[in-house]
Amino acid sequence: MTKKLYFSDIEILVFDVDGVLTDGKIYLSENGVETKTFFAHDGAGMKLAKKSGLKVGMISARTSHAASLRAKELGVDFYIEGCKDKYKALKPLLKEFKIGIKNLFYMGDDIVDIELLKLAAISATVPNAPEYIKDCADIVTSKNGGCGAVREVCDIILKEKGFLLKFLNSL
Repeated sequence: MTKKLYFSDIEILVFDVDGVLTDGKIYLSENGVETKTFFAHDGAGMKLAKKSGLKVGMISARTSHAASLRAKELGVDFYIEGCKDKYKALKPLLKEFKIGIKNLFYMGDDIVDIELLKLAAISATVPNAPEYIKDCADIVTSKNGGCGAVREVCDIILKEKGFLLKFLNSL
């Protein structure tokens, strides 16, 4: 039986970084400087979600100066890094925002994301995630991480909530 997805309940979108907002590759220079690539359309989708009144955040098990800079650039509501237990790290923020787990959309692609993928009202992953991760998600995007997957789910959520049409009609 397929789970009914209640997009109208979604108030907050939370995205994993490596493998979701990026292609999952970690580039290290010979000096040990890490770089990542981010897809502009994904950022535009996140900004549109914020403009529509949704909370938007990023969370990562790793620490990354590049991801921190991207979070600042996008103006997300929060960026959590270096946490192995993502639900434990996110819980106080949900409480602070007065948002329940039934209002959470979560997107991740690996083992550290399983708990949030299962707990979120609606969850998503990318097509190149392991099968057991896809089994935990409600949505598997057609696009890979770092290649428009985040924009794809932002558009789905905004369309289902009626925000996308409203935005397009305002142009």
